[in-house]
Amino acid sequence: MSPRQPAGNRPSQAILTVANLRKSYRGGFWGRRGAPAVDALSLEVRRGEVFALLGHNGAGKTTTLKAILGLIRPDAGRIVIAGVDARDPAARARVGYLPEAPYFHENLSAAELLDFYGKLLGLSRARRRERAEACLEQVGMAGEAGRRLRHCSKGMRQRIGLAQALLGEPDLLILDEPQSGLDPIGRREVRDLLLAQKRRGVTIVFSSHIVPEVEAVADRVAVLRGGRLAEIKDLGERPPARTFRVVIGAPPGGGQVAGVLAEAALTVTDRGPDRWRLDVLGAGPLGRLLCACEADGVMVREVQSSGGDLETEFLAGLGAAPRMEVSSC
Repeated sequence: MSPRQPAGNRPSQAILTVANLRKSYRGGFWGRRGAPAVDALSLEVRRGEVFALLGHNGAGKTTTLKAILGLIRPDAGRIVIAGVDARDPAARARVGYLPEAPYFHENLSAAELLDFYGKLLGLSRARRRERAEACLEQVGMAGEAGRRLRHCSKGMRQRIGLAQALLGEPDLLILDEPQSGLDPIGRREVRDLLLAQKRRGVTIVFSSHIVPEVEAVADRVAVLRGGRLAEIKDLGERPPARTFRVVIGAPPGGGQVAGVLAEAALTVTDRGPDRWRLDVLGAGPLGRLLCACEADGVMVREVQSSGGDLETEFLAGLGAAPRMEVSSC
């Protein structure tokens, strides 16, 4: 994982501006408007950064993204993409999008699906083939171009969905809950894909309620509560993440635990014959370690924590007590 840029070195040019966005939905027998799903929301996304919308279910994340994309019409407010009013179709010409629950025809192969979307983008046959091959390569699916989607796992479909979003070489990538419903391995794969796109200079806006995953990839986080912007957190300016001291049984060689130790550069402070003691920095690496222990059948004997992290602050803002479970396996 590449380190986050210091706040002073980040590009200041806004690629996305949302000003006083408001949206409520009609419901009930008389079709009256209810409480706003999004109310007086204003934010800016800088070019080249990873920006997350964090909030519980119903906080207004999906409504905000759909308003940005023109999929719903806001009641009030203004949205500008790369200097162009979002109501102008030209504003979305360089935007890639992956919804939370994409539907793809299961009888199509990955290559056929991307060819179909390439036609919608107006690409020539040669260009469609070139972009499809490049995007499948980017998401690690180059060897699965001929696989029918009905034979793909959810993680593979998510990869193909990301390839679709990248097909038009977007400057701005918008993803709605890209890691929802994925297992820990699938979440890690998506996280790595997002970081790879950031290194390519793509601006990414994504929504999530999985706090450790937000911490792992985002530069800044907009916390939404009840449709309103509670605060924007700059993760590059935060104090050090929570530190965990973990005691586990001695793991087998070559298992998933060994892979996590190498990937996250975890420090083993005491290596005994039947138990290891480790210092783990951040909830994300801790979650991956615990899931690897479960997969390898390694006993987790003790977990102690110190310091603070985004999850603790997020739960405190909702009036909930902090939890020890930081990631689900």
